[in-house]
Amino acid sequence: MDTAIQTPIQRALDLQRKADAPLPKEKAEQIAHEIMESAAAAGKTIEEYVVDYAKGLDVKAPREGMKSAFWSYGIPHPDLPMDRVLSSQFLAAIWSEMENEGQRGSTRYLEGTPGGRDLGQLHLWDTEVRRTLDFDKDEGDALARRAWSALSENYAKATDGEAIVFAGELAPWSVAYETELPQLRRTIGAENIHFMYDLSEQTLEGLPPESQQLLSDARVRSHVHFWAPDAENPPPEKYWEAGYLDLDHLKSLPTPEAQRAAILEVCERVTLLDQQQAETERPAEQNLDLGAEQEVTAPGVEEQQPTAVSLSEQTPQTPAAESGPPVLASTHGTFMPGVEVNAKVGPLPIQPLAASAQAAGADFMPGVTLKPAPAPATPAPTTPAPTQAAPAPEQAHGTGMGE
Repeated sequence: MDTAIQTPIQRALDLQRKADAPLPKEKAEQIAHEIMESAAAAGKTIEEYVVDYAKGLDVKAPREGMKSAFWSYGIPHPDLPMDRVLSSQFLAAIWSEMENEGQRGSTRYLEGTPGGRDLGQLHLWDTEVRRTLDFDKDEGDALARRAWSALSENYAKATDGEAIVFAGELAPWSVAYETELPQLRRTIGAENIHFMYDLSEQTLEGLPPESQQLLSDARVRSHVHFWAPDAENPPPEKYWEAGYLDLDHLKSLPTPEAQRAAILEVCERVTLLDQQQAETERPAEQNLDLGAEQEVTAPGVEEQQPTAVSLSEQTPQTPAAESGPPVLASTHGTFMPGVEVNAKVGPLPIQPLAASAQAAGADFMPGVTLKPAPAPATPAPTTPAPTQAAPAPEQAHGTGMGE
Protein backbone atom coordinates (compact mmCIF):
# COMPACT_ATOMS: atom_id res chain seq x y z
CA MET A 1 0.00 0.00 0.00
CA ASP A 2 2.80 2.44 0.86
CA THR A 3 4.48 1.70 -2.45
CA ALA A 4 1.25 2.26 -4.36
CA ILE A 5 0.58 5.55 -2.56
CA GLN A 6 4.08 6.87 -3.25
CA THR A 7 4.17 5.88 -6.92
CA PRO A 8 2.68 9.14 -8.27
CA ILE A 9 5.18 11.16 -6.21
CA GLN A 10 8.08 9.06 -7.42
CA ARG A 11 6.91 9.37 -11.01
CA ALA A 12 6.72 13.14 -10.59
CA LEU A 13 10.23 13.19 -9.11
CA ASP A 14 11.52 11.23 -12.07
CA LEU A 15 9.98 13.74 -14.47
CA GLN A 16 11.56 16.63 -12.55
CA ARG A 17 15.00 15.01 -12.54
CA LYS A 18 14.84 14.51 -16.31
CA ALA A 19 13.71 18.09 -16.82
CA ASP A 20 16.51 19.38 -14.59
CA ALA A 21 19.19 17.70 -16.69
CA PRO A 22 21.03 20.36 -18.73
CA LEU A 23 20.96 20.13 -22.50
CA PRO A 24 24.15 19.10 -24.30
CA LYS A 25 25.98 22.26 -25.29
CA GLU A 26 25.67 21.52 -29.01
CA LYS A 27 21.90 21.05 -28.73
CA ALA A 28 21.45 24.24 -26.69
CA GLU A 29 23.50 26.26 -29.18
CA GLN A 30 21.51 24.82 -32.09
CA ILE A 31 18.21 25.85 -30.48
CA ALA A 32 19.47 29.36 -29.69
CA HIS A 33 20.82 29.90 -33.22
CA GLU A 34 17.51 28.76 -34.73
CA ILE A 35 15.69 31.28 -32.53
CA MET A 36 18.04 34.08 -33.59
CA GLU A 37 17.75 33.20 -37.28
CA SER A 38 13.95 33.01 -37.13
CA ALA A 39 13.73 36.34 -35.31
CA ALA A 40 16.00 38.01 -37.88
CA ALA A 41 13.98 36.56 -40.76
CA ALA A 42 10.79 37.93 -39.20
CA GLY A 43 12.35 41.35 -38.64
CA LYS A 44 11.82 41.14 -34.89
CA THR A 45 13.89 41.19 -31.75
CA ILE A 46 14.40 37.85 -30.06
CA GLU A 47 11.97 38.85 -27.32
CA GLU A 48 9.29 39.91 -29.79
CA TYR A 49 9.70 36.79 -31.87
CA VAL A 50 9.59 34.32 -28.97
CA VAL A 51 6.54 35.92 -27.33
CA ASP A 52 4.67 36.17 -30.64
CA TYR A 53 5.57 32.55 -31.35
CA ALA A 54 4.15 31.51 -27.96
CA LYS A 55 0.94 33.45 -28.59
CA GLY A 56 0.30 31.55 -31.79
CA LEU A 57 0.74 28.02 -30.42
CA ASP A 58 -2.12 25.54 -30.10
CA VAL A 59 -3.51 25.13 -26.58
CA LYS A 60 -7.13 24.47 -27.53
CA ALA A 61 -8.89 21.65 -25.71
CA PRO A 62 -9.47 18.73 -28.11
CA ARG A 63 -12.74 17.87 -26.38
CA GLU A 64 -15.43 20.08 -24.90
CA GLY A 65 -15.66 20.12 -21.11
CA MET A 66 -12.24 18.61 -20.39
CA LYS A 67 -10.74 19.15 -16.95
CA SER A 68 -7.67 21.40 -17.17
CA ALA A 69 -4.83 21.30 -14.66
CA PHE A 70 -3.09 24.50 -13.55
CA TRP A 71 -0.15 24.73 -11.17
CA SER A 72 2.05 26.98 -9.09
CA TYR A 73 5.16 26.41 -6.94
CA GLY A 74 5.37 22.92 -5.36
CA ILE A 75 5.64 20.73 -2.28
CA PRO A 76 8.62 19.78 -0.09
CA HIS A 77 10.13 16.33 -0.55
CA PRO A 78 12.84 14.60 1.53
CA ASP A 79 14.70 13.42 -1.59
CA LEU A 80 15.30 17.02 -2.67
CA PRO A 81 17.65 19.66 -1.22
CA MET A 82 16.21 22.06 1.33
CA ASP A 83 16.10 24.87 -1.23
CA ARG A 84 14.15 22.81 -3.76
CA VAL A 85 10.56 21.65 -4.02
CA LEU A 86 8.84 19.01 -6.10
CA SER A 87 7.33 21.26 -8.73
CA SER A 88 3.57 21.13 -9.03
CA GLN A 89 4.09 21.05 -12.78
CA PHE A 90 5.12 17.40 -12.61
CA LEU A 91 2.45 16.47 -10.08
CA ALA A 92 -0.12 17.97 -12.46
CA ALA A 93 1.40 15.98 -15.31
CA ILE A 94 1.20 12.64 -13.45
CA TRP A 95 -2.30 13.38 -12.19
CA SER A 96 -3.44 14.15 -15.72
CA GLU A 97 -1.95 10.89 -16.97
CA MET A 98 -3.71 8.94 -14.26
CA GLU A 99 -7.03 10.65 -14.93
CA ASN A 100 -6.76 9.84 -18.61
CA GLU A 101 -5.93 6.23 -17.83
CA GLY A 102 -9.30 6.02 -16.08
CA GLN A 103 -11.19 8.03 -18.70
CA ARG A 104 -9.36 8.68 -21.93
CA GLY A 105 -9.32 12.29 -23.07
CA SER A 106 -10.84 13.65 -19.86
CA THR A 107 -7.96 15.82 -18.60
CA ARG A 108 -5.13 17.99 -19.87
CA TYR A 109 -2.28 20.15 -18.57
CA LEU A 110 -0.48 23.06 -20.19
CA GLU A 111 2.89 21.47 -20.87
CA GLY A 112 1.13 18.44 -22.40
CA THR A 113 -0.77 20.43 -25.02
CA PRO A 114 0.69 20.70 -28.55
CA GLY A 115 1.59 24.32 -27.84
CA GLY A 116 3.12 23.47 -24.49
CA ARG A 117 5.30 20.80 -26.04
CA ASP A 118 6.38 23.13 -28.86
CA LEU A 119 7.34 25.95 -26.48
CA GLY A 120 9.06 23.45 -24.22
CA GLN A 121 11.30 22.47 -27.12
CA LEU A 122 12.85 25.94 -26.99
CA HIS A 123 14.21 25.17 -23.47
CA LEU A 124 14.03 28.84 -22.53
CA TRP A 125 15.03 28.10 -18.94
CA ASP A 126 18.24 26.31 -19.98
CA THR A 127 21.41 28.15 -18.97
CA GLU A 128 23.31 27.39 -22.18
CA VAL A 129 20.40 28.47 -24.39
CA ARG A 130 20.22 31.75 -22.48
CA ARG A 131 23.97 32.35 -22.75
CA THR A 132 24.00 31.66 -26.47
CA LEU A 133 21.16 34.17 -26.90
CA ASP A 134 23.46 36.64 -25.07
CA PHE A 135 21.03 37.16 -22.19
CA ASP A 136 22.01 37.43 -18.55
CA LYS A 137 20.00 35.40 -16.04
CA ASP A 138 17.43 38.12 -15.31
CA GLU A 139 16.87 38.79 -19.01
CA GLY A 140 16.59 35.09 -19.80
CA ASP A 141 14.15 34.45 -16.97
CA ALA A 142 12.06 37.45 -18.01
CA LEU A 143 11.87 36.18 -21.60
CA ALA A 144 10.88 32.67 -20.50
CA ARG A 145 8.26 34.07 -18.15
CA ARG A 146 6.73 36.31 -20.81
CA ALA A 147 6.53 33.49 -23.34
CA TRP A 148 4.99 30.98 -20.94
CA SER A 149 2.65 33.65 -19.55
CA ALA A 150 1.34 34.36 -23.04
CA LEU A 151 0.79 30.67 -23.68
CA SER A 152 -0.83 30.20 -20.28
CA GLU A 153 -3.28 33.06 -20.85
CA ASN A 154 -4.51 31.40 -24.03
CA TYR A 155 -4.67 28.05 -22.24
CA ALA A 156 -6.96 29.55 -19.59
CA LYS A 157 -9.09 31.19 -22.28
CA ALA A 158 -9.47 27.81 -23.97
CA THR A 159 -10.65 26.11 -20.75
CA ASP A 160 -14.36 25.34 -20.71
CA GLY A 161 -14.45 22.54 -18.12
CA GLU A 162 -13.34 22.34 -14.49
CA ALA A 163 -9.98 23.87 -13.55
CA ILE A 164 -7.92 21.83 -11.07
CA VAL A 165 -5.27 24.03 -9.46
CA PHE A 166 -2.15 22.44 -7.96
CA ALA A 167 -1.36 25.24 -5.51
CA GLY A 168 -1.76 26.27 -1.89
CA GLU A 169 -1.46 29.96 -1.03
CA LEU A 170 -1.11 31.71 -4.36
CA ALA A 171 1.60 34.34 -4.64
CA PRO A 172 0.35 37.56 -6.28
CA TRP A 173 3.36 37.73 -8.63
CA SER A 174 2.65 34.26 -10.03
CA VAL A 175 1.20 33.62 -13.46
CA ALA A 176 -1.45 31.46 -11.81
CA TYR A 177 -2.82 34.33 -9.70
CA GLU A 178 -2.20 37.28 -12.00
CA THR A 179 -3.08 35.79 -15.40
CA GLU A 180 -4.80 32.41 -15.22
CA LEU A 181 -7.29 32.80 -12.38
CA PRO A 182 -8.76 36.12 -13.58
CA GLN A 183 -9.33 34.54 -16.98
CA LEU A 184 -10.84 31.40 -15.45
CA ARG A 185 -13.19 33.39 -13.22
CA ARG A 186 -14.52 35.15 -16.31
CA THR A 187 -14.80 32.09 -18.55
CA ILE A 188 -15.86 29.17 -16.33
CA GLY A 189 -16.74 30.92 -13.05
CA ALA A 190 -15.14 30.56 -9.62
CA GLU A 191 -17.48 27.68 -8.76
CA ASN A 192 -15.63 25.54 -11.32
CA ILE A 193 -12.15 26.24 -9.90
CA HIS A 194 -10.90 23.60 -7.44
CA PHE A 195 -7.66 23.29 -5.48
CA MET A 196 -5.68 20.09 -5.05
CA TYR A 197 -3.81 21.36 -1.95
CA ASP A 198 -5.30 22.51 1.34
CA LEU A 199 -4.47 25.86 2.89
CA SER A 200 -1.64 25.56 5.37
CA GLU A 201 -2.33 25.12 9.08
CA GLN A 202 -0.36 28.31 9.71
CA THR A 203 -2.75 30.29 7.52
CA LEU A 204 -5.85 29.01 9.31
CA GLU A 205 -4.38 29.03 12.83
CA GLY A 206 -6.24 31.36 15.21
CA LEU A 207 -9.39 31.64 13.12
CA PRO A 208 -12.79 30.35 14.30
CA PRO A 209 -14.24 27.35 12.42
CA GLU A 210 -16.65 29.53 10.46
CA SER A 211 -13.83 31.68 9.10
CA GLN A 212 -11.65 28.66 8.39
CA GLN A 213 -14.50 27.16 6.39
CA LEU A 214 -15.08 30.33 4.38
CA LEU A 215 -11.39 30.96 3.73
CA SER A 216 -10.91 27.33 2.64
CA ASP A 217 -13.74 27.53 0.12
CA ALA A 218 -12.26 27.28 -3.37
CA ARG A 219 -14.37 30.18 -4.61
CA VAL A 220 -12.76 32.46 -2.02
CA ARG A 221 -9.29 31.00 -2.57
CA SER A 222 -9.52 31.81 -6.27
CA HIS A 223 -9.74 35.52 -5.34
CA VAL A 224 -7.45 36.21 -2.37
CA HIS A 225 -3.74 36.14 -1.53
CA PHE A 226 -1.77 36.96 1.63
CA TRP A 227 1.27 38.99 0.46
CA ALA A 228 1.13 42.71 1.28
CA PRO A 229 2.17 45.14 -1.48
CA ASP A 230 5.00 47.53 -0.69
CA ALA A 231 3.63 51.05 -0.38
CA GLU A 232 7.09 52.50 -1.06
CA ASN A 233 7.50 50.39 -4.19
CA PRO A 234 4.06 49.53 -5.56
CA PRO A 235 4.04 46.47 -7.80
CA PRO A 236 2.86 46.63 -11.40
CA GLU A 237 0.54 43.63 -11.05
CA LYS A 238 -3.03 44.94 -11.08
CA TYR A 239 -4.48 42.22 -8.85
CA TRP A 240 -1.82 42.47 -6.13
CA GLU A 241 -3.53 45.23 -4.15
CA ALA A 242 -7.12 44.24 -4.91
CA GLY A 243 -6.72 40.65 -3.74
CA TYR A 244 -4.61 41.19 -0.61
CA LEU A 245 -6.14 39.81 2.59
CA ASP A 246 -4.25 40.84 5.73
CA LEU A 247 -4.35 37.72 7.91
CA ASP A 248 -3.14 39.52 11.04
CA HIS A 249 -5.93 42.08 10.70
CA LEU A 250 -8.44 39.34 9.92
CA LYS A 251 -7.51 37.39 13.06
CA SER A 252 -7.78 40.56 15.17
CA LEU A 253 -11.44 41.06 14.28
CA PRO A 254 -13.64 40.11 17.25
CA THR A 255 -16.41 38.05 15.64
CA PRO A 256 -16.82 35.51 12.83
CA GLU A 257 -19.32 37.88 11.24
CA ALA A 258 -16.76 40.69 11.07
CA GLN A 259 -14.17 38.30 9.66
CA ARG A 260 -16.64 37.07 7.07
CA ALA A 261 -17.33 40.64 5.94
CA ALA A 262 -13.58 41.35 5.65
CA ILE A 263 -12.97 38.25 3.53
CA LEU A 264 -15.89 38.99 1.23
CA GLU A 265 -14.81 42.62 0.88
CA VAL A 266 -11.54 41.45 -0.69
CA CYS A 267 -13.44 39.08 -2.97
CA GLU A 268 -15.67 41.97 -4.01
CA ARG A 269 -12.68 44.14 -4.92
CA VAL A 270 -11.26 41.39 -7.11
CA THR A 271 -14.61 40.73 -8.78
CA LEU A 272 -15.03 44.42 -9.61
CA LEU A 273 -11.52 44.42 -11.11
CA ASP A 274 -12.50 41.35 -13.16
CA GLN A 275 -15.47 43.30 -14.51
CA GLN A 276 -13.27 46.27 -15.37
CA GLN A 277 -10.83 44.01 -17.19
CA ALA A 278 -13.67 42.41 -19.14
CA GLU A 279 -14.94 45.84 -20.19
CA THR A 280 -11.43 46.81 -21.31
CA GLU A 281 -11.01 43.66 -23.38
CA ARG A 282 -14.45 43.79 -25.03
CA PRO A 283 -13.60 46.57 -27.56
CA ALA A 284 -10.37 44.72 -28.40
CA GLU A 285 -12.30 41.53 -29.13
CA GLN A 286 -14.58 43.52 -31.43
CA ASN A 287 -11.52 44.86 -33.23
CA LEU A 288 -10.23 41.31 -33.64
CA ASP A 289 -13.52 40.27 -35.26
CA LEU A 290 -13.43 43.28 -37.57
CA GLY A 291 -9.85 42.52 -38.53
CA ALA A 292 -10.77 38.97 -39.44
CA GLU A 293 -13.67 40.13 -41.63
CA GLN A 294 -11.45 42.59 -43.51
CA GLU A 295 -8.60 40.05 -43.80
CA VAL A 296 -6.05 42.63 -42.75
CA THR A 297 -2.64 41.17 -41.94
CA ALA A 298 -0.01 43.08 -40.02
CA PRO A 299 3.43 43.06 -41.69
CA GLY A 300 5.79 40.44 -40.35
CA VAL A 301 3.29 38.68 -38.08
CA GLU A 302 1.21 36.77 -40.62
CA GLU A 303 1.25 33.63 -38.55
CA GLN A 304 0.67 35.30 -35.20
CA GLN A 305 -2.53 36.43 -33.44
CA PRO A 306 -2.19 39.36 -30.97
CA THR A 307 -3.92 38.91 -27.68
CA ALA A 308 -6.91 40.98 -26.65
CA VAL A 309 -4.88 42.67 -23.95
CA SER A 310 -2.17 43.85 -26.34
CA LEU A 311 -4.75 45.26 -28.74
CA SER A 312 -6.62 47.06 -25.99
CA GLU A 313 -3.43 48.82 -25.01
CA GLN A 314 -2.90 50.03 -28.58
CA THR A 315 -6.48 51.00 -29.46
CA PRO A 316 -7.87 54.29 -28.06
CA GLN A 317 -11.06 53.77 -26.15
CA THR A 318 -14.16 55.73 -27.12
CA PRO A 319 -15.07 58.07 -24.23
CA ALA A 320 -18.24 57.05 -22.48
CA ALA A 321 -21.15 59.48 -22.50
CA GLU A 322 -21.47 61.57 -19.38
CA SER A 323 -23.87 60.18 -16.84
CA GLY A 324 -24.65 60.31 -13.18
CA PRO A 325 -22.38 58.86 -10.49
CA PRO A 326 -21.67 55.13 -10.98
CA VAL A 327 -23.63 52.65 -8.92
CA LEU A 328 -21.43 49.92 -7.49
CA ALA A 329 -23.76 46.99 -7.02
CA SER A 330 -22.60 44.11 -4.87
CA THR A 331 -21.01 41.33 -6.87
CA HIS A 332 -20.95 38.68 -4.16
CA GLY A 333 -23.77 36.81 -5.86
CA THR A 334 -21.69 36.62 -9.02
CA PHE A 335 -18.97 34.44 -7.57
CA MET A 336 -20.71 33.00 -4.53
CA PRO A 337 -24.48 32.60 -4.95
CA GLY A 338 -26.34 32.83 -1.66
CA VAL A 339 -23.61 34.80 0.13
CA GLU A 340 -24.61 38.36 0.96
CA VAL A 341 -23.26 41.31 2.91
CA ASN A 342 -25.64 44.00 4.10
CA ALA A 343 -23.64 47.22 3.95
CA LYS A 344 -26.12 49.17 6.08
CA VAL A 345 -26.62 46.86 9.03
CA GLY A 346 -23.48 44.80 8.92
CA PRO A 347 -22.80 41.26 7.77
CA LEU A 348 -25.55 38.67 7.88
CA PRO A 349 -25.22 35.67 10.20
CA ILE A 350 -22.90 32.94 9.04
CA GLN A 351 -24.61 30.51 6.69
CA PRO A 352 -22.99 27.17 5.91
CA LEU A 353 -21.52 27.03 2.42
CA ALA A 354 -22.27 24.17 0.11
CA ALA A 355 -19.24 21.91 -0.20
CA SER A 356 -17.18 22.69 -3.28
CA ALA A 357 -16.65 19.94 -5.79
CA GLN A 358 -13.48 18.15 -4.83
CA ALA A 359 -10.46 17.77 -7.04
CA ALA A 360 -9.59 14.11 -7.36
CA GLY A 361 -7.01 14.23 -4.60
CA ALA A 362 -8.29 11.14 -2.83
CA ASP A 363 -8.15 9.16 -6.06
CA PHE A 364 -4.78 10.61 -7.02
CA MET A 365 -3.03 9.60 -3.78
CA PRO A 366 -5.33 7.78 -1.34
CA GLY A 367 -4.56 8.63 2.26
CA VAL A 368 -2.02 11.29 1.36
CA THR A 369 -2.67 14.99 1.96
CA LEU A 370 -0.44 17.19 -0.15
CA LYS A 371 0.99 20.06 1.90
CA PRO A 372 2.39 22.82 -0.28
CA ALA A 373 5.55 24.61 0.72
CA PRO A 374 5.02 28.30 1.45
CA ALA A 375 6.18 30.39 -1.48
CA PRO A 376 9.17 32.56 -0.55
CA ALA A 377 8.42 36.23 -0.10
CA THR A 378 9.37 38.14 -3.22
CA PRO A 379 9.44 41.94 -3.16
CA ALA A 380 7.77 43.95 -5.86
CA PRO A 381 10.12 44.90 -8.70
CA THR A 382 11.55 48.40 -8.61
CA THR A 383 10.83 49.01 -12.30
CA PRO A 384 7.34 48.14 -13.50
CA ALA A 385 8.51 46.96 -16.91
CA PRO A 386 6.58 43.87 -18.00
CA THR A 387 9.71 42.00 -19.03
CA GLN A 388 11.21 42.42 -15.56
CA ALA A 389 8.32 41.09 -13.47
CA ALA A 390 9.31 39.39 -10.25
CA PRO A 391 10.16 35.74 -10.97
CA ALA A 392 7.89 33.07 -9.62
CA PRO A 393 9.23 30.56 -7.10
CA GLU A 394 9.94 27.69 -9.51
CA GLN A 395 11.67 29.78 -12.09
CA ALA A 396 15.05 29.39 -10.51
CA HIS A 397 14.83 25.64 -10.96
CA GLY A 398 11.92 24.65 -13.15
CA THR A 399 11.92 24.00 -16.87
CA GLY A 400 8.26 24.56 -17.53
CA MET A 401 6.15 27.60 -17.03
CA GLY A 402 7.46 28.39 -13.52
CA GLU A 403 4.37 30.00 -12.02
